[in-house]
Amino acid sequence: MSSLTDENKKIAKKFFEALSTGSDKYLDFYTDDSVIWTAGDNAIGGTRTKKEIINFAQNILAAFPSGITFKITGMTAEEEKVAVEVSGEAIHASGQTYNNQYHFLLRIQDGKILELKEYMDTQLAAKILLGE
Repeated sequence: MSSLTDENKKIAKKFFEALSTGSDKYLDFYTDDSVIWTAGDNAIGGTRTKKEIINFAQNILAAFPSGITFKITGMTAEEEKVAVEVSGEAIHASGQTYNNQYHFLLRIQDGKILELKEYMDTQLAAKILLGE
């Protein structure tokens, strides 16, 4: 029988696979009470609920016609927390390459992500996504 830690690592892996498809299947990993926080003191950063993330994420993903490929490069987990290092590769609608490095901390309970914290190169995100 696999442990809670192993199960949560599998859920995290499936979440990033769903995110890479470009569909909204990743939303199934959240509950209505989930909290999604992104680092950055700009329009990308901040805390959002599942309801708020739907429109926000659709706008971000729409800026990448071929989607964003997320590749897990490292993962550490303990009980309900899973830390995931991810590289993202994409071409922005402007034609600019958008390859960012991420660190996510997920808190998973009963097979759902209750809390997601996203750390990334916010300067790159602001430059490509916001034109700052």
